Amino acid sequence: MADSMAVVDRMYECFGKGDMDTLKREVFHPDLKWRLPGHHPLSGVKQGPDETIAFFGALMSSGVAVDGISFGTIGDDRVVETHTGHGKVGGKDFVFPTCSVYTMRDGKIADVQVYTADQHGVDDYFWQANALKPLPDRLA
Repeated sequence: MADSMAVVDRMYECFGKGDMDTLKREVFHPDLKWRLPGHHPLSGVKQGPDETIAFFGALMSSGVAVDGISFGTIGDDRVVETHTGHGKVGGKDFVFPTCSVYTMRDGKIADVQVYTADQHGVDDYFWQANALKPLPDRLA
């Protein structure tokens, strides 16, 4: 089995370079599930690499920046990552202390569960950063 930490490092490297093709083919398992809690437009389970990559694009479009990344391993197949997400919308700064647990299968990221210390703040941020279309377009 590939070193789990190296796989997560490679995910960040590919994302940083905009190399979504390598991310899809070599880093993400075809059955990937990426779970983001909350009650906002980006929350829920992303099924597979394509939905997850689209989610990454939506995160970037929402203005979220990440720093303070730290990693640890649990056994041979899991990596725990902590980071701080930041965003500013409507003149207000938001800070999101976050923890993600990555589970590997076949040397690739197969399951991700994200946790946040301020779910209400995350929900508020993403509702403000991702305004709904006006009616009737929203219902199309």
